[in-house]
Amino acid sequence: MTPQHMDDGLSAEAASARVRLVQGLADAGALTDPAWRSAFVHVPRDAFVPYFYDHAGSLISRDDPETAAEWFTAVHENRALVTHRTNGAATSSTSQPSVMAVMLEALAAEDGMTVLEIGTGTGYNAALLAHRLGDVHVVTIDLTTDITAAARDRLAATGRSPLVVTGDGAAGYPERAPYDRIIATCRLRTIPPALTEQLTDSGLIVTPLGNALARIHRTGLATAEGRFLPDGAFFMPLRHPGEASLPSRPQLPTKPGRPSTLPATALADNSFRFLASIVEPDLTWQYDLGDDQQISGARVWSTDGSIAHLHTDTSVSETGPRPLWRNLEDAHTFYQEAGEPSPDRYGVTIEGQMQRVWFNDPDGPSWTLHP
Repeated sequence: MTPQHMDDGLSAEAASARVRLVQGLADAGALTDPAWRSAFVHVPRDAFVPYFYDHAGSLISRDDPETAAEWFTAVHENRALVTHRTNGAATSSTSQPSVMAVMLEALAAEDGMTVLEIGTGTGYNAALLAHRLGDVHVVTIDLTTDITAAARDRLAATGRSPLVVTGDGAAGYPERAPYDRIIATCRLRTIPPALTEQLTDSGLIVTPLGNALARIHRTGLATAEGRFLPDGAFFMPLRHPGEASLPSRPQLPTKPGRPSTLPATALADNSFRFLASIVEPDLTWQYDLGDDQQISGARVWSTDGSIAHLHTDTSVSETGPRPLWRNLEDAHTFYQEAGEPSPDRYGVTIEGQMQRVWFNDPDGPSWTLHP
């Protein structure tokens, strides 16, 4: 189906709104490749996001007369939108289009290449890939049938038919391997070995690793190396079968606090938050906001029951198996002494089962990644 046919049935208002969004992405430097610009122009995001959930958890739908106008505006803005909830927790979303554009261009995909996408979500990103490379060159996988069935229907409605698979993204899809490119639209703690194994010898993975985007080249049978892109990127984590959506918050510490060397203002610094996501991955955060809407306090916890509470008086108390806040303070000290580096100062090396993130070069300071 041609791009022109894909636009049939869409209102002129929607088509114009999409063009304005794409022009904004291009003007901001997020979309520079003409082939990807064509994909964003001709693949209708509104067809893949018929509804989303706002910050309060309320459903905003094109089919509800009371919310249709809000829905239309949101799907044509450069915004990430929550599209799926499990037991009240956000478990799937459509990413911010500017971040999608950066990731797709970072793939350096060429005609004839095959791509595996980890995290189908709404199907929108798979449609962009299929528009650029052709349906037969794209495989996309997500965990549950309610997500993949809806995505498959939306893809078909827009004339696209990449292979949509239900399964654990960490296992990839060996039936169609090897892939020239793999893209993950969910946050990873480590690169699952199956993904590097399913790459061609010159293959490339683009993925959120912690809170930034990594571009990782396969270099050997069980080795790979790459670097991070400059900006922070916040994605939902890769989910596995039977895994709870979010860990419940442990009981808050009751012992008196101590002075914190990590200020609340650092929690809004995306470059520091990247390093924090490597040092202490998969933390859950809650914030206190002051009258100026700036972070004034926080609670942070992990699945092992460790929890820290940064009080608004700048003291911190913590409890549990690991000293979360002390580890974050140490990371912040390094971050300050290194000159507050952005994520592109870091890289990643994979050597068999050993994976580590390093600073400046592979022989520099490093942090081991754990699944």
